[in-house]
Amino acid sequence: MNPLDMMKFKGMFEKFVTRHPMLPKFFARIQPEVKEGSVIELTVTPPDGEPLKANIKVQAEDMALLQMIKNMQQK
Repeated sequence: MNPLDMMKFKGMFEKFVTRHPMLPKFFARIQPEVKEGSVIELTVTPPDGEPLKANIKVQAEDMALLQMIKNMQQK
């Protein structure tokens, strides 16, 4: 990702967090609980449709990305 896109992403992310302040709080709360082997499940419910669900089982390689996301939230 080029630096301009990174700056754009950072600004968009900060606005997203401002609009949805409970999401970072949720991630901060669950972060100590997420370990290798944990299952993260997502559900998206469109206004006019059936809920869509997906889940992932956290692998050792995923932990570095999760730590990076945590560090982004703290800045």
